[in-house]
Amino acid sequence: SGGSAIVEDYRGTAPAFLVTSSAPAKAGDVLVIYCAGLGVTNPPVADGVASPAAQTQAPVTVTIGGRSANVAFAGLTPTLVGLYQVNVTMPAGVTPGNAVPLMLTVAGQTGPAATVAAQ
Repeated sequence: SGGSAIVEDYRGTAPAFLVTSSAPAKAGDVLVIYCAGLGVTNPPVADGVASPAAQTQAPVTVTIGGRSANVAFAGLTPTLVGLYQVNVTMPAGVTPGNAVPLMLTVAGQTGPAATVAAQ
């Protein structure tokens, strides 16, 4: 297992919050998943350079609790070095729990399952 996912939740007009067992994600929430290793971006960004808004060249897919999540953006986090983010909408129909599997796939490669809390 990849451990707990690092996910920020943007729910309506409320301030963003870190998804935890005491603050789980709900269907329809906009989630920002932070990760590494999603590959080459467009435009390309040199190693060690603060990132512009650069999208991954290969498409990224996400499932949460086995349900496909709509990916709005996958790429480097602007102004940071080497940190990727994937913005998705929390899908409906996910079985609630504190350790719901979250899977990212890019260029045909699926990373180890991380977990996220969902209600």
